[in-house]
Amino acid sequence: MLLVISGVFAMSVWFSSAAILPMLKRQSDLTAGWAALAGSPVVLGFVCGMIASAVLGLSDRGDPRRFYMVCCFVAALANLLMIRVHPANPLTFLLRGITGAMMAGVYPVGMKLASSWAEGDRGFLVGLLVGAVTPGSASPHLIGAYALDNWRSVLVISSALAFVSVATAWW
Repeated sequence: MLLVISGVFAMSVWFSSAAILPMLKRQSDLTAGWAALAGSPVVLGFVCGMIASAVLGLSDRGDPRRFYMVCCFVAALANLLMIRVHPANPLTFLLRGITGAMMAGVYPVGMKLASSWAEGDRGFLVGLLVGAVTPGSASPHLIGAYALDNWRSVLVISSALAFVSVATAWW
């Protein structure tokens, strides 16, 4: 069950850039083109991370739990560092790409862990983890609804949840 909680918390950084976009549009000088591209680096990073992980067999080279934890930690850190960068800075795209690439070491590896740990209820545990994607990915929008138009607080809280995910995966 800790793996499912960890999965929910880890996924909190996935859509954090989408959750803060309305706030950023109101508060900064973002162009329409930048706003349209805001979510792309996460997806591109995830695809690149998946390809690299699969080709190099990264989760099979050591303890997959540690790989999961490192990827979750780096994703949370990249997400958190966005509070120090102006939203229109190209570094924002790099940080979002890193977040996406690291999520490729969280979600699929979490599935691998669930499959290997479950004894008689593998389908149920994998189903719970798949279901964890929804509340985890939606959490930045919920946080944003109560953030009082403070986009940085959304990033801080979603990153904090991902850091908690690292701790829960430790057990």
